[in-house]
Amino acid sequence: MKKVTPAMGIKVHDPSFIAIRDDRTETYLRNIRDNLNPQVQVVVIIFPTSRDDRYSAVKKLCCVESPVPSQVINARTISQANKLRSVTQKIALQINCKLGGELWALDIPLKSLMVIGIDVYHDASRGGRSVGGFVASMNKSLTRWFSRVCFQSPGQELIDGLKMALTASLKKYHEVNHTLPDRIVVFRDGVGDGQLRTVAGYEVKQLAECFTLFGESYEPKMAVVIVSKRINARIFANQGNGPMPKLDNPGPGTVLDHTITRKDWYDFYLISQHVRQGTVTPTHYIVVHDKSELKPDYMQRLAYKLTHLYYNWPGTVRVPAPCQYAHKLAYLVGQNIHSEPSHDLSDRLFFL
Repeated sequence: MKKVTPAMGIKVHDPSFIAIRDDRTETYLRNIRDNLNPQVQVVVIIFPTSRDDRYSAVKKLCCVESPVPSQVINARTISQANKLRSVTQKIALQINCKLGGELWALDIPLKSLMVIGIDVYHDASRGGRSVGGFVASMNKSLTRWFSRVCFQSPGQELIDGLKMALTASLKKYHEVNHTLPDRIVVFRDGVGDGQLRTVAGYEVKQLAECFTLFGESYEPKMAVVIVSKRINARIFANQGNGPMPKLDNPGPGTVLDHTITRKDWYDFYLISQHVRQGTVTPTHYIVVHDKSELKPDYMQRLAYKLTHLYYNWPGTVRVPAPCQYAHKLAYLVGQNIHSEPSHDLSDRLFFL
């Protein structure tokens, strides 16, 4: 850690080491509890083997009971000496994010903008409770995020939780910037084709109701974009000039917004990744509500820029970063901790 971090501009001091006598989950939890104090920035745990129940117990302790950023490392990951350097670099970056670090940024010219990502995790074990992850940007460069989780109990709609999450995000945004955002762009993942109309009509209206809580005159320009990964469309670029077409994957950043798009929706296909083998799958963006006054060109550019801002991966991802963050958050809660993470952690990417 101390060798690889200076080059990345990260300072690492000596940690306090705690050796553990046995491998029982209870021992881990007790040791963490006994050693937590306000000076502890992050808890790093190395597990000898991978076990879901132990991982869940530790995450529950560190995300819910005693909120502190935590990093769990599997001993196998760091056992190969030849890969140790690159693995340590990745872990250092991950810990840096969890402590609130911003690893890289892009120029986002839009002023007073808030970007939101929403994704839903369906939990099979708990009688079908769904968990919604909600992530909202807090600064101009879209590198700091505020997160909330909402549960959908049977018979209760997810949207109730999303409204509370949006209200909390706007309060936090005001606290950080001393002003409210003029523009809000929501990227909504996890919506099937059959639910487009529901989201376009009902969800948008419900979310807009939050604005009146901040004064009658507050009416930000909102756009809601549904992000769809499960599509069958494939796009090829013809690289040859001769009689035989030479087909290849289009380069990252390719946008297609005509001919094969829907005639009754404002939508576009975006390719954000470079794949080494096979055919790249484009991501389909459907703008179901648009009062943002952004030209389609700007909307497409914003979506592409956001695919660069996911800090757990050095390249681009398939969906905008806030969607990927919301997915990670909803997955951690639905899979491991099954309850709402402490609000003390909500302004950090503790779920990476």
